[in-house]
Amino acid sequence: MNRMKRMKKVRKGGFPATVLFLTLITVFCSAGTAMSRSDLSIQELEGYYHEKEQELVDEAKELLEAKGFANSGVMLTRVVDREGRREYTITVHHGKITRLCEEEQTVLMSELEKIVFEDENSVFNHRFIY
Repeated sequence: MNRMKRMKKVRKGGFPATVLFLTLITVFCSAGTAMSRSDLSIQELEGYYHEKEQELVDEAKELLEAKGFANSGVMLTRVVDREGRREYTITVHHGKITRLCEEEQTVLMSELEKIVFEDENSVFNHRFIY
């Protein structure tokens, strides 16, 4: 009988410890899930911007091709600060553009400057490389 009482005491003492252990595991797993979900939101946001950036480059290339500047070099660079504000620079290079007069370059640039996407946290700059 003494042995049975000792076994019951061990079982009673182990139950609260097991419950505590399982509770801690549940808390840590839940926290991990929440953290990975916020990372997914960042990934989704970056995916959104990546798609918009690609559309921007494609539109610029289409415009330039329509204007007779096929195979133009179009490069998009971005700088993102800590607050998430983005500054984009769209750089265009084509030998024919360098041979245009200043007025023609200005007209072409004004058309290129219309190629942006709506975003209150983004600023767009357009440049020709000579």
